[in-house]
Amino acid sequence: MDDVIVVGAGPAGNNTALGLASRGHAVTVIDARQTIGDKLCTGIVGRECTRRFPIDPSLVYQDAAAADVTAPGATDVRFEASEPQGQIIDRVAYVASFAQRAQEQGANYLLNQRVQRVAPDAHGVSVVTDQGTYRSRAVVLASGFGSPLTRQVELGSVADHVTGAQVEVSTFGATTGVSEEPGKVQIFVGSDVAPGFFSWLVPTSPGRALAGILARRQAPDHLSKFIQQLRRDGKIDAVVRNSACWGIPLRPLKTTYKSRVLVAGDAAGQVKPTTGGGIYYSLLASEIASEVLDEALSEDDLSASRLSHYQRRWKALLSKELEVGYSARRLFEALSDQQISSLVIQAGAKGTHNDLFNSGGLSFDWHSKLIGTIIRHPVMGSALGIINPLLARLAQSSDQLPDQLSDLSFGFSSVTSSLPDPLPDSSS
Repeated sequence: MDDVIVVGAGPAGNNTALGLASRGHAVTVIDARQTIGDKLCTGIVGRECTRRFPIDPSLVYQDAAAADVTAPGATDVRFEASEPQGQIIDRVAYVASFAQRAQEQGANYLLNQRVQRVAPDAHGVSVVTDQGTYRSRAVVLASGFGSPLTRQVELGSVADHVTGAQVEVSTFGATTGVSEEPGKVQIFVGSDVAPGFFSWLVPTSPGRALAGILARRQAPDHLSKFIQQLRRDGKIDAVVRNSACWGIPLRPLKTTYKSRVLVAGDAAGQVKPTTGGGIYYSLLASEIASEVLDEALSEDDLSASRLSHYQRRWKALLSKELEVGYSARRLFEALSDQQISSLVIQAGAKGTHNDLFNSGGLSFDWHSKLIGTIIRHPVMGSALGIINPLLARLAQSSDQLPDQLSDLSFGFSSVTSSLPDPLPDSSS
């Protein structure tokens, strides 16, 4: 019997396995894919992530130095910090590097096996795949968004999600020989390109980029329209890899533990609602999961009460970001194209965007402070106040925003409570 079986060889699963195996526990990782880390992702991570969870420099395509935001009828606005905040990386190889280190510490990997059932009992957990049954003292479900396993163990599923769609493209400079600006990410907003969300063009290797969108409905159709627009604008030359879709959770599970079971990563909804990025939060949560399981295994106490420490710890770290980010996300979805364009224009006026990014303490991965700064900023706050007067009152009364989660989440909740309930994406 293994100490722990980890279902899923993504960032959360591999890092959990690494943490447990390095502490001497017997760990098996099971994944339905043949290639570890092979999942659609834009591959942009913050510098904080790669400092805390180091990456081989050969896996970094470029530093993310700037982002140009395009809104309907508005001049592009460039957001650029004094130094690069993120890196565009080879996501598959980065995730696989955690698996390699876990294997070096003794973790066993079973690939190309799909887990069909997880059954905890008084003496352990049975994990049934299409090729056999395995036993362990505990299990970590890091099986990604939409996995039926969380419902199977009666922990439910995430309450809201969005669909991402992405293709690899050759860029205009690849065929013309024109030098492309390195590290420039392009973001597009508006109902024509991604209703309620955004689309992107992210450079990777020379002459190559990733073009994609987030959308609640008909993501492939919106992506096709976006690709046509990029071609007309001379930004890309051709699609070099067919499009594919994946689901992204916007809300965390209410409960991520029970006796002998923990849930981590996308399966737990540990994803930034503002951007859909999940690598760093998954790594942070899985680090906590391995620490809690190490202690519980050593004490031979895998009860729900003992494993609840995992949820307390990851929520203490991430809950504020998830709640504030989701409220801001729902507010953004309610804006019209005219309102979005107005905000982008205001952000570009009189160096406002520089004020936002150089106000100190802002981070690629921690967005609540940036959201608070936008609300308090005299120009952006006024623009938001025109859209919804409640935000103006919130800005005037929130001196400690966003340090006080209750202030910010109350204000946003009051705004978003009148919005329609999110609908599932019929294309996922």
